Amino acid sequence: MTDAGEDAMPEEVDDTTAAEVGHALIRWLTDEDPAGVARFAPGLGPVDDARATRVGHAVVELLQHLDVA
Repeated sequence: MTDAGEDAMPEEVDDTTAAEVGHALIRWLTDEDPAGVARFAPGLGPVDDARATRVGHAVVELLQHLDVA
């Protein structure tokens, strides 16, 4: 377990960071797909920065609400 301030997830992420998170998640799902989820979204592939930003923000918000970060 880490200290509360160590590696804590920020309350908000900027759009650049959110886009990086979104692009990384989508690449992981489509390229490596260890969980076999790509079959549920066969058209999923490279996305533009705006969509990746939305995905990144949604992932961070979800993690915050699940209290896993």
